[in-house]
Amino acid sequence: MLTFKQVLCSSLVEIAVYLFLCCSVGVKTDEDFDTPEDTQPSAEEEESQKVFSDVQDDFCNVKKILSRFEEWRGCYSESYHNAYISLCLPKLLNPIIRHQLLAWNPLKDASMDFENLPWFTAVETFCHGHGHEELEHTDRQTLSNVIERTVVPKMTAYVELVWDPMSHQQSVCLTDVCHRLKEDYSTFEGEPSKPVKAFTEAVVRRLRSCVDEDVFIPLYPKKFLEETSSPQRHFRDQQFWTAVKLLGNMGKWDFLLPDFVLKELMLDKLLNRYLMTTLCSQTLSNNAVYACKKIADSLPLSWFKGESTCLPQLQNFRNHVVQKVHAICKQQSAVVDLLKVLSTIRCHDSIMAIAQKYHYEDAIYSHQLLNQETA
Repeated sequence: MLTFKQVLCSSLVEIAVYLFLCCSVGVKTDEDFDTPEDTQPSAEEEESQKVFSDVQDDFCNVKKILSRFEEWRGCYSESYHNAYISLCLPKLLNPIIRHQLLAWNPLKDASMDFENLPWFTAVETFCHGHGHEELEHTDRQTLSNVIERTVVPKMTAYVELVWDPMSHQQSVCLTDVCHRLKEDYSTFEGEPSKPVKAFTEAVVRRLRSCVDEDVFIPLYPKKFLEETSSPQRHFRDQQFWTAVKLLGNMGKWDFLLPDFVLKELMLDKLLNRYLMTTLCSQTLSNNAVYACKKIADSLPLSWFKGESTCLPQLQNFRNHVVQKVHAICKQQSAVVDLLKVLSTIRCHDSIMAIAQKYHYEDAIYSHQLLNQETA
């Protein structure tokens, strides 16, 4: 007969197991749950409307403030430029613009666009005129400088405090904003300013922390993984696909972060340290080919542009794909899918060897597997 202490210990163990399983769903991110969007302003946002309540419009309205400088520039151009006003404006407008940006969230697709806010239209018109004016070169960079001093620091705060790199939705929204800043305002071009450097460093720290601390793919005895309905198999698969999703999210930072940083995080750490262990365990069953495709699709295409050989960090992945082809050589559609994977990562020698051995030459030319850049 069990004592009360034994029953209590047994119950505690069951509770611990239950809590662990509940926590395992913590790898799910915001897009995994259908939660309604909260469109009501927060108490802080409502309170913020009173910040400039006792300030006259001439001193808190960006358009009116800039109109004074525009008048100065038009009437006394030499004096205006000698005063280096273009360098002063970003700091002068900073608190007013930050106030307008309070409700802007770079991690939400439904969030208002900062380019639709009143301050942006006012600064853009001041810098570039009304479409028919040719303004002095010294003011053309003011808009970019204002963005770097206001928008970028807010994005940095979201990266450090809110952003979940495993969230596809958040990562897409954030990288979309970054690519737009790069293309339209040259924010990530050339020597980075202090705000831009702080932002990229925050992104790298967050990605590195996510890979080192949040990614966890357990190693179970094979007998547990061969049973497709076992909780161990389910948990392992869930963790594996979460890591694959993270790989895809990281790939969206191509052209924004240095290649050597992305390759270290995506290939050296995430792929070779975690994902390859699961791939090589041969326990993904019918999902093995799909997993290889997802991994290849997650890699930035710029890494392979103009290349004809495989990256050194992808050798283990290439060997696994080739081994998988040999194992399913009679399944034509699956083999073609894996040949496409090899084509993506530029393993042309492996493609030719497989095609000659299993007579897949027609597939090579019909799918242009040796000329992937024009496919």
